[in-house]
Amino acid sequence: MIEKDDYCEFCDGMARLALVSHTFERHGQRFEYKDIPALKCDKCGEVYFDGVALLKIEKEIAEFICSR
Repeated sequence: MIEKDDYCEFCDGMARLALVSHTFERHGQRFEYKDIPALKCDKCGEVYFDGVALLKIEKEIAEFICSR
């Protein structure tokens, strides 16, 4: 789980805690998620997703696809 701000790997900006929206595409389907915990750079906008949240999302998408 993300617990603190960190430096951006791509610029000299600061990646700060944020809730972001993102669309994931798998097997031709789009999955829209909102309020994902992440770090977002205040300079270049690069987003670093929280690993725990990302694993949960990937699991949900995989289960949905497999249930079809």
